[in-house]
Amino acid sequence: MTRPLPDLAAALAAAAASVEHPGPLIPEGALGPDFPAARRADVELVLSLPFQRLMGFELVRITRDGAESRLRLDARHATPAGTVHGGVLYGLLDPAAYLALLPHLPDGANASTHDIFVSVMRPAPIGADLRFHARVIRSGRRVAFLDAEARLGDTVYAAARITKTVFGA
Repeated sequence: MTRPLPDLAAALAAAAASVEHPGPLIPEGALGPDFPAARRADVELVLSLPFQRLMGFELVRITRDGAESRLRLDARHATPAGTVHGGVLYGLLDPAAYLALLPHLPDGANASTHDIFVSVMRPAPIGADLRFHARVIRSGRRVAFLDAEARLGDTVYAAARITKTVFGA
């Protein structure tokens, strides 16, 4: 059965417009009262990276309990089956987790992913408003362990277990 192709031209035009005129990267009130002010620039950097901008990845909120971000699925994320490409999920679960880690990092420290395991549990439909929820399981001086999920409502579409090396502290 052949499915109609999504309107890729419109999706790419919208993506290009968001890169050229991004608007505020951090929505008003997205950083909780316990969020370290010195880490605001790190959040802006993560959100301004080309992949995140081209995909349409948006911050919702960050607190010490975790981070929530979102992605409105459109044609640029689609497979021929009309669902989100797994690579999009893989590619955005990692920065979602990093955003959750930022309030836990010591001043001057940074982190890099050295292991990620992603399970895609069901196909997410194009047109959906996918939410990424991430939290720190444990953060030590040299290693941090995180969980991240891509959800529609209470339904989990993909889950990741991420290990990051902490350095520079």
